[in-house]
Amino acid sequence: MELITAEKYLLITERIGKRPMLRTRFTSQAYFVVAVFLDLATNHVISLKDDRVTFNQSVQLPDYLSVFVKELTEALSQDDRLENALKPVTSWDIANQVYDGVGVKLLANHQVERVTFQNNLKPHTIYEPTDQARKAVSTWLMDQVTRSAEVSALNLFEILRQMTALKWVVPEEQQRQELMEKASQRSEDAGIQKITAAAADVITQKRFWLDSWLS
Repeated sequence: MELITAEKYLLITERIGKRPMLRTRFTSQAYFVVAVFLDLATNHVISLKDDRVTFNQSVQLPDYLSVFVKELTEALSQDDRLENALKPVTSWDIANQVYDGVGVKLLANHQVERVTFQNNLKPHTIYEPTDQARKAVSTWLMDQVTRSAEVSALNLFEILRQMTALKWVVPEEQQRQELMEKASQRSEDAGIQKITAAAADVITQKRFWLDSWLS
């Protein structure tokens, strides 16, 4: 199964600088897992109806989704409402497992380079996107949303909009407005926005909890 949204999210988001975006930053990691959730929804593995989530466990998924499947299954067994089903998106374990799984695939396709980053005395393997791959994602995103093509592009577009990060991908305000108008015309957009908005609430609540716990 192709996790196109998650792959494109890594390529357009991961930057190292002083510290990696997807190895050390909670919010970026959480939305990475939201991308996985949306990919599974696009492939009808996850279904949403009347704010209730169902998960088709008969579908064969990549091994690097094992922790995601375990935590989602446990969450749904307690409460199948959307907000509860999204609680696993804040899991560091899920984000790191998916990161390595997706990273290996992108490395094989020569879209990323493997580098080592030292953080808190512990080395991490980072998959840094090539400039060419990063630019290709930006072009792909704008082209697909404009042409109302792949749903995965709409997934990524709405994630970036929810993160208020769209301006870094589409710098011109008029062009952003045109793309947002185009996206809103898609029948799938309302459902995607519902998921990303609910995910934002879950992520914000967890971040506040972490801040209070660490303070």
